[in-house]
Amino acid sequence: MINDFVLDATVTIRWALQDGSESDRIYADTVLDSLTSAVAHVPALWYTETIHFLRCAENDGKFGESALTGFIYRLGQLPIALDGAAPSGIQLAVAAISREFKLSGYDAQYLELSRRLNIPIATLDQDLQKAAKKAGVQIYMMH
Repeated sequence: MINDFVLDATVTIRWALQDGSESDRIYADTVLDSLTSAVAHVPALWYTETIHFLRCAENDGKFGESALTGFIYRLGQLPIALDGAAPSGIQLAVAAISREFKLSGYDAQYLELSRRLNIPIATLDQDLQKAAKKAGVQIYMMH
């Protein structure tokens, strides 16, 4: 678990769409490259959130059906570990983090997982980055 991190969907979506700023794309690619020696941990909602973003991109004409299918297949080949905690068991912690750091319940799940596993978080979400810093959670591969 020495190189492990929590993977936020904002980074995953950059892998698929290759959009955003140049610095965001470089960061996302660096995180992806690190998966040769690290494992990315994700909350269960990561799967749904990733599909949601990809389907929105598909509806907007930025991503085709075959591209979506291929990307989902490639994600399945990566060392991505699903958090085994039951959502009902972490609800109170997620609610407290959401309240304390003024995050959406979605973003609070990523921060809760990082804190619980005591590993950094890979995210391009500015609010989540600020909350992580306040919570004493490192941002993965950012200095």
